[in-house]
Amino acid sequence: MKKLNAIKKSSFLAIIPLFILLCIVIISRPSTHSTNVIGDESQFYKHAYNITQGYYVDTVNPNILDGPGYPIYLSIPIALDIPFVLIRASNIILLSFAAFYLLLILRRYIPKKPAITLAYLFGLYPPLLRWANLMYAESLMLLLLIAFSYHFIKWYNKEGNHKTHLLLAMFLLGYLALTKIIFAYVIIVFLIITLLIRIFPKAYKAFNSKGLTLIMVGALAVFSPYVIHNYKLTGKFFYLGTHGGITLYSRSTPFEGEFGNWLSERYVLKGDVPTGRDRVMANMDQLKKNHYKLFKSIDSLSWIKKDSVLSGKAIDNMKKHPGKYMKNTIANISRIFFHFPFSYRMQNLDTLGYLLPNIFIFVLALFGIYPALVRFKTIPPELKILMLFSLIYLGGQILLDGRGRYLIPLVPIWILFYSFVYFRILNIKINSLEKIKSPKSYNL
Repeated sequence: MKKLNAIKKSSFLAIIPLFILLCIVIISRPSTHSTNVIGDESQFYKHAYNITQGYYVDTVNPNILDGPGYPIYLSIPIALDIPFVLIRASNIILLSFAAFYLLLILRRYIPKKPAITLAYLFGLYPPLLRWANLMYAESLMLLLLIAFSYHFIKWYNKEGNHKTHLLLAMFLLGYLALTKIIFAYVIIVFLIITLLIRIFPKAYKAFNSKGLTLIMVGALAVFSPYVIHNYKLTGKFFYLGTHGGITLYSRSTPFEGEFGNWLSERYVLKGDVPTGRDRVMANMDQLKKNHYKLFKSIDSLSWIKKDSVLSGKAIDNMKKHPGKYMKNTIANISRIFFHFPFSYRMQNLDTLGYLLPNIFIFVLALFGIYPALVRFKTIPPELKILMLFSLIYLGGQILLDGRGRYLIPLVPIWILFYSFVYFRILNIKINSLEKIKSPKSYNL
């Protein structure tokens, strides 16, 4: 117990310089001090403001943009009329605690110094910092994800009050799904896998599938009020948002020169592009030519009916143009890892902010596959489970909208998994001068 408290204390102290660096990076940016909402902040603010008024979305024509996890978090400072700059600055605290949790987990598996280094690389990960000064859900999402991982690992290894860790893991995972809706589907797929594993008694026992099933069910219980809310509102079971259709339609686009990234009816009908994006958008006339007729025909429909029409059109495109859908899928994978290509957008130096760090992640992950497979039995089962969880997320994101921002949830889990591979399985060292100068004879 004393050793554990000492590790927590030293880890907390180790994160303080990172906290200071995040303060400098986030507070120094002009957009942090803006009194207006920026980009997707508008939809989070809208839902959060609605919560302060006693409802989530309009009941007559509901437009469900996001899960309620982050809007609930925002609703408290908005109700208290706290300035936007302070709300945005709260991301510093969220990310610092996320890095703290990550460091605690890393120190279970690798030495202290590389663990601190990796925690700092995570906290200063450029694609994360790109959004860290805005009222976006990423910072809260990362804290929930890494805190869940920590308490899951503690429960899995029956450390401390493992029942408390179990309840915390359930709550954190459920609230993670409320914050990023895709994780609700990840939980369901993972639950199905844990149930199917019952067919294989050895694997069922080895991975404590009964306990994993309990965590997934518990997380869904935390998530269930949102499902019930939307069912009462729409009459549709497990209907989690009104913009799934546009995402699928964009992914299935059959037009050459389009790569399956998200398209908005605002672009097509009004030529309205996000703040600051007008400098990089191109060939908007072609975009209107390809999609204006469809979007105009559904413009007067409710959000739910629009969603239904676009989902049907997406399925039709997939059936009629499977080859183009596969090309879009390849482009989607590239966008997740490297943030390009995008339809109707000129490339600029911003792409390098994703490309350079993600190349290292991609290459190290790729090279780590072989040693991980060769010594797969030596990898702690809890890390294997978290890795599977991340791969289910990646698979789901590939089927939906892909961009560099959506790789962020994978980074902490992959850091945990591959740090074990590179520090515990592999032994990379520079040979001594004696060995270099006097090599053994080799059979060529």
